[in-house]
Amino acid sequence: MKKHFRSKSLYFILMPILAFLYLSPFLYMLLRSFLRFDQASLFNYSPTLFNYETVLTGAKFGHYFLNSLIVLVAVLFANIFFSVPVAYAFSRYEFPFKKLLYATVLLSLVLPYHIMLFPILNIAVKTNIYDTLFALIIPFALNGFNVFFLKRYIDALPEDLEHTARVDGAGEFAILRHVVFPLTRPALAIVAINTVITTWNSFIFPLILTETSKARTLPVALSYFSQGAYATDWGILMAASGVSSLPLVLIFWFFQKQIINGMTAGSLKE
Repeated sequence: MKKHFRSKSLYFILMPILAFLYLSPFLYMLLRSFLRFDQASLFNYSPTLFNYETVLTGAKFGHYFLNSLIVLVAVLFANIFFSVPVAYAFSRYEFPFKKLLYATVLLSLVLPYHIMLFPILNIAVKTNIYDTLFALIIPFALNGFNVFFLKRYIDALPEDLEHTARVDGAGEFAILRHVVFPLTRPALAIVAINTVITTWNSFIFPLILTETSKARTLPVALSYFSQGAYATDWGILMAASGVSSLPLVLIFWFFQKQIINGMTAGSLKE
């Protein structure tokens, strides 16, 4: 009994400390975003909305935000639309070069993604989509992790409903729409959150695949916020970072139940 009490007490002591350490960078960003450039210290704190007004009314922040949102929605829709049929094909069908193609999917998970940077850049230039939003959407319409995760999830699903649907005369597209998509909904929550995080925070690819501000996204734009005339204006940079991270915070807040269900969905067994 005493051992259980001690372990429980240790848990309640350590968890707030760990939570504070984990959240401290975000808290510092939030506090610093309300200080002007000439207020370098958090002591003698005098908050102001000047930095947020500067970010939201100038420097094309709305344009960069809209670009990021367009890319995010397009990549998210494409990944959900294409990943399920591809994963279903790998799970249920036999076709030529299946093992080789699936090995390519697995290889994409272990290789540094920067290896694909210059081939994608070369293709974007030759197809005249360089410095456009298409260059940030088309190469990322399918993600290896999403295919792998959904394939493993579909492997664990019983095939009875699919066989019943075929007996009733349903075609493969009808089975995908009415059977596979509904059954994979918990796993799609993980696919969606993985796609949202990687797309919204992507920096290297938008930096290389864009040249002008017309197709620039928020992470790349933030690097320009840090370039002051003589020194970095940390207040404006922190305010811009706070606004750019707000969509991810809201997504986690409103969809935390679906995210948790999706994370535990991989334990399904036949």
